[in-house]
Amino acid sequence: MDWSTVVLAKHLGQHLTSDVMTGIAKAIADGPCTPIDLSQFEPQAYKGYTIQAERMADILPELHALHEAHYLETEAYRAGIPMNPDYRAMLRLERGGRLLQITARHGGELVGNMRVYISESLHTQTPVCTEDTFFVTSEHRGGFLAIRMWQYTERAVIALGVREINFDSKTVNRADSMARYLKYQAVGIKFAKVIPAKD
Repeated sequence: MDWSTVVLAKHLGQHLTSDVMTGIAKAIADGPCTPIDLSQFEPQAYKGYTIQAERMADILPELHALHEAHYLETEAYRAGIPMNPDYRAMLRLERGGRLLQITARHGGELVGNMRVYISESLHTQTPVCTEDTFFVTSEHRGGFLAIRMWQYTERAVIALGVREINFDSKTVNRADSMARYLKYQAVGIKFAKVIPAKD
């Protein structure tokens, strides 16, 4: 049974007032509320850092600052397209159990984040994890913090039943060396073409 049917079934027999119709539309747009149970992932301490799964919805202002720094560092190829994240869509995926947010904190300060999406492959119908963003602030790079964050994420998604993990590496940051260290296999090259805006 699809989500729209579930929502409509909850309102059988009710008068369709404007408030009821607004509630139905919002519930359908927001999607099901079946977030991943984060309590199954114990935080990991590493050299003064805490690596853990957190609700994106709870830390969005902190995350936004890291997103801005990440975008400035790695997205120059977008040729002037301003950052404009669709947080509503991301939070809808989180509520539906399709987004996992991993963080690294140092003295409580957010210094790294990794976000992945969980879906089913349309080719194999098995659970797949796709990395969306992975960033550690420049003053906290070096050592193995990034590696430990990635390994923590791997353990978490494998516990969720994932069979395939996909990771993109931008050419500007040499993240491919980390992927190779973690035994990822290069399976293709991603290309991008940015179309100039019309005046």
